[in-house]
Amino acid sequence: MSSSSKSRGKPQLLRTRMREEARATILDAAEQVLAEQGLASTRMEDIAARVGVSVGTLYNYFEDRQALLQALLDAQGQELLARIDAELERSQGAPYRTRLPGLLRAILEHVQTHFGLFSLLQREDVRRSASTGEDLARHQHLWSEASQRLEQLGQEGIAQGELRPEDARHYPTLLLGMMQSTLSRQVLERQPLPIEEQLGVLLRCFLEGARPRSG
Repeated sequence: MSSSSKSRGKPQLLRTRMREEARATILDAAEQVLAEQGLASTRMEDIAARVGVSVGTLYNYFEDRQALLQALLDAQGQELLARIDAELERSQGAPYRTRLPGLLRAILEHVQTHFGLFSLLQREDVRRSASTGEDLARHQHLWSEASQRLEQLGQEGIAQGELRPEDARHYPTLLLGMMQSTLSRQVLERQPLPIEEQLGVLLRCFLEGARPRSG
């Protein structure tokens, strides 16, 4: 590539980076406004005011409020999987009883960081208004990706004698189901629990069962 071609490419890269940063800023503002006002009360004008731009600028990035919400959910899903993958890479080679808490903590930290949005998405009125086929496919994809990571980690637990092999296919569903139920209760009570408290309950119930300890 000639020096003139490289020079022409730099402004394009800069514009792309600036557009990506502006889009991320809009999504951050949308999350804040949605968490504060709820879906029904949130208007594109409210989000634009939070960002400090005209509402027309928002429509340069998102066709409408539904498209913005879908983009926000996509971004949150990607962020969650990135957190999980980073933790799995960080703990690679460690024992299962070390790696599992790290993975669960990554999920819990993500939810707590975005607790306002998570709470909003758990409410029945939002589920009704956003229950399109695309939303269902997004949820299934995220669940499947998280399940695959838990399943791979579970194989390590089986190899190390920490888990029974005959129930292997159920472990990801049990863990994710327990976690979702715990988080849903926090939404109903409108109060997130400390992460270590949640983690302790999940690990005890999953690894040791609910049966009283002997002695």
